[in-house]
Amino acid sequence: MKKNNISFILFLAFAISGIIIGIHIDALGDMQNEISLPFSSEIEVQEVVDLRKANNDMKTKIKDLKAQVEEYEGEKATENIVLKNLRSQINEYRILAGYQDLVGPGVKITLESMLEENIALVVEQKKYLINLINELKTAGGEAISINNHRITSRSEVTLAGNHINVNMTAIAPPYTIRVIGNTEGFQRYTNHRTLLFELMEGDGISTTIEFDENIKIPALSKEKPMEFYNIVEETNQEETTN
Repeated sequence: MKKNNISFILFLAFAISGIIIGIHIDALGDMQNEISLPFSSEIEVQEVVDLRKANNDMKTKIKDLKAQVEEYEGEKATENIVLKNLRSQINEYRILAGYQDLVGPGVKITLESMLEENIALVVEQKKYLINLINELKTAGGEAISINNHRITSRSEVTLAGNHINVNMTAIAPPYTIRVIGNTEGFQRYTNHRTLLFELMEGDGISTTIEFDENIKIPALSKEKPMEFYNIVEETNQEETTN
């Protein structure tokens, strides 16, 4: 009987101890949950803050890159304008130097003998070609050729024996002068028939005048080389005044 009482008491004690331990463990679990929940929330908040900061940094980098692209595009556009102007100037100089084929509105004037004689001598002696070229320039001529030889500032029209040389090349009559420029100016010039035409007619030279919207003038085929010039360097204004 005593053994049974002792066993019952021990069982009851163990049971009470188990209950107490279980309650204690549950309490600890609840405390851990109470502690872990705020800690987990803080981590999540920190992650959101970090993501927002990374997002703002990315926006700043994108803004900076966009500004760099705009700056580059602006520089490129400016560079393109500079290059375009430079190419335009180069083309203008090439045209003035006679290194470019040209086409445009203008006039064609042909000089030939009415007596079936060589007119080279009288044309050169009385400077008919040179005077005609100068008058056509005054009337608005921008580009000129004689028998398809381009006339530039360095061109020469000279008599060589019984023929005329243009740019060191012999030409024979009829002499065909092609001019690109102000057609209205050419029409006024030819309609007035200046003294030059009367003088040429008096020497047995006939003139044929034709206006055309597509006068073609070739580039220089030959030009004397430049050997003896030197480029003068520009000096500052202060140096020149001193």
